[in-house]
Amino acid sequence: MIDTYVSPPFRITRLSHIALQVRDLEASLEFYQRLAGLILSHRDGGTACLRAVEETSHHSLILTQGDEPSCDVVGFRVLEDSDLDAAEAYFAGLDIATVWRDRPGQGRILGVTLPSGILIELTARMDRLPRLLTEYSARKGGGALRLDHCQVIVPDVEATGATFLNMGFRAAEVIEQGDTGRRVGMFLHRKNNPHDIVLSMAAGPRLHHFAFITPDLQSMFRACDIAGEMGIGNEVERGPGRHGPGNSAFVYFRDPDGHRIELILPPMQIMDPDEPPKVWSNADKHMVVPWGGPASQRWREEATLFTGVPLSTDGDLARWVADSK
Repeated sequence: MIDTYVSPPFRITRLSHIALQVRDLEASLEFYQRLAGLILSHRDGGTACLRAVEETSHHSLILTQGDEPSCDVVGFRVLEDSDLDAAEAYFAGLDIATVWRDRPGQGRILGVTLPSGILIELTARMDRLPRLLTEYSARKGGGALRLDHCQVIVPDVEATGATFLNMGFRAAEVIEQGDTGRRVGMFLHRKNNPHDIVLSMAAGPRLHHFAFITPDLQSMFRACDIAGEMGIGNEVERGPGRHGPGNSAFVYFRDPDGHRIELILPPMQIMDPDEPPKVWSNADKHMVVPWGGPASQRWREEATLFTGVPLSTDGDLARWVADSK
């Protein structure tokens, strides 16, 4: 898939944003600003747009007041407006419907429902806002720097992975079933680190988490301390620990609606397109997560549904991670 990565049908550059439905916008804003350290870019009625301190794009997280928690869309940036037209033609050739939509702070937006049921949108432009990286008093909570990746749960990692590979993504790392060799996880990227979107195998499609990079372990611990100060210390769901894939330290939190956010240290870089994927086995639990406590059952089973997309009847609720025995 080197050729597709280098010469894709349309040029996705990176994961851009996540859009969520939340029950209580005020509670969600307090969580993401106070604990994660995100900055409010724009608010209009029941919708708020936030960004991290290193980001100059209008937003990387959209929160909309709704009746039930869900994920509206996973957003990706493309290089130029012409890539949106190329994407529309590409999906039309596959008989996949697309829709044009508007959002505050963004240029033209092409929405797509992939065959897996994952809802994505593509955009080439966002309004520019000041980078607050050197305004140190603006850093709150975990000091989130930038959106890094999301993880989506699907019943068939191979088939969904092929969809993304054909769109120009590259598999930096994969996790295989120890006894069968079946792929149960794929780390797919367009930018120069291992992941823009990670696929894991279980009933789906569901958003397992989205991750922001934080500068150091102290910022990670500060976010945990603030969770305790806010009375939600039990929502420090997993970690701190260390991922084998990506090699980044991590900690996971649950927001007031149960959406899962991960804070990670900067992962390793992927520099060359001909580098072969790193293959992990889920039987080697000591390598996939070399240190840190085992995942709780809710971390393995619970995730966010996509808005209006039913949960498949295929696959278990628990994702690829094996039992903690």
